[in-house]
Amino acid sequence: MADLLIGVLLFVAILIGWLLGKLESRKRPKNANSNPLTREYFRGLNLLLNERQDEAMEVFLRTLQVSSDTIETYLVMGSLFRRRGEVDRAIRIHQDLLARPTLDKTQQVTVRFELAKDYLKAGLFDRAERILKEIVDEGGPSSVVCLEYLLSIFEQEKEWPDAIEVAQKLISQGKAALVLKLAHYHCELAEHCMKRGDRADARQHLQKALKADGACVRASLAMGRLEREAGDYHAAIDALRLIRQQDADYLTEALEPLSACYDALEQKETFVQFLFECLEAHPAISVVIALSDQVEALKGDVEGAYVLSEYLKKRPSVKGLNRLIDYHIANAEGAAKENLELLQAFTRQLIRNKPVYRCGSCGFEGKQLHWHCPGCKEWGSIKPIHGLEGE
Repeated sequence: MADLLIGVLLFVAILIGWLLGKLESRKRPKNANSNPLTREYFRGLNLLLNERQDEAMEVFLRTLQVSSDTIETYLVMGSLFRRRGEVDRAIRIHQDLLARPTLDKTQQVTVRFELAKDYLKAGLFDRAERILKEIVDEGGPSSVVCLEYLLSIFEQEKEWPDAIEVAQKLISQGKAALVLKLAHYHCELAEHCMKRGDRADARQHLQKALKADGACVRASLAMGRLEREAGDYHAAIDALRLIRQQDADYLTEALEPLSACYDALEQKETFVQFLFECLEAHPAISVVIALSDQVEALKGDVEGAYVLSEYLKKRPSVKGLNRLIDYHIANAEGAAKENLELLQAFTRQLIRNKPVYRCGSCGFEGKQLHWHCPGCKEWGSIKPIHGLEGE
């Protein structure tokens, strides 16, 4: 289909050029043999009809005069070549256009922008970045679109400081939805700081992330980990408990570090109270299992098993059943224990084979929580799966 479109465009372009040449020739004495352009157009048309598009394009680029009547033909052809993967041809067309002195300022900006997209398609990010920055510095109506392309480049190259700068410019120009991305960029920098042991800078970036997007669960989880590693368990608990208000779907990610912090402070009862509150408002099997574990530690395995079994009567769960079997195996013997172990092997296999997280945008599934979806590249779109085989 793309070949047909390009063929048609070449034909139309050559025909337009030929007609323009004919109109021009009317102003001069008629002599077909003295008009090399006419011969070139017919030669290009002949090459096109014989499906020799490369050579036809050579004629087209050499003979078709660039004007307000033909510039769009060039641009459409370049776009078609780029979309079907023939980036070298697209680059050549746009570079040839830029070499023509007949382009006005608006046309030059348009062609440069198309050339930047060619470079992006070819993976030449540095060249694309240079052109886009030049257009942005010049101002004009296309600067916002160029900033959006720059943001995409910086994301792909993981140049987070540059991405933050561009995102802030776009937000100031009305792109308010980018606050979510801005928060994640700060989280990326915070992660790098934590890896090299720079807690002060990490904390600063996490605070900026939460200032940009108060609902950024990732920032709260990272802040909880940062404060816990620093030994400030109260601050860690405050950060992790905030997730309940930010997005309760992620509460399961905070249970393990919360449990460790409450244990360090010897406040198991306070943690149990918090879990009961969470269960009433946001029932999830991981919360129930954490609650039953805490009840077991405080009152024994019978009480722990009771909490879990009562919940499973209302909301069946493979993950919950697997944990309940643990309780019964501990108090079983002989054939009953063997049967329970056989059943548990089955539930464990089910859990092992099922994804844990799913992207709400594209449906990507996996066992690891990605803050930047590998499928659709959306930020913060992946959450724990709920239902019989999930939470």
